[in-house]
Amino acid sequence: MSPSAEEITRALAPLSAVLAADDFRLEVSHAGASNVMLTITAGPTACPTCLVPEQITRRMAEQHLNKLSREEWLIEVAYPSVASDGAE
Repeated sequence: MSPSAEEITRALAPLSAVLAADDFRLEVSHAGASNVMLTITAGPTACPTCLVPEQITRRMAEQHLNKLSREEWLIEVAYPSVASDGAE
C-alpha cells in the first residue's frame, strides 16, 4: 500500500524544519502515490544564499521518503525566485 499524503508530509518534516531555520516554508503536494511536488517559499527574513541547490534538496527529500517506502520517488522541486536588489 502506498503511503498517504499525511505520512509523506510527516516524513518530510525534518526537511521542513531545516528550511524553516532560514525562514523558508515547504509545501508538499502529492500528484500520485510516489509523485511529490515540493514548493519552497521564502519568508521576509529568508537567507537566499543559505538555500542549497535543488538537486541536494531533492536528494534530502528522497532520503526521508525512502525511510517511509522504498518506492521509486518522482520528486519535483520549485524554488522561490530571488529578486535582485540591484547589487552586483
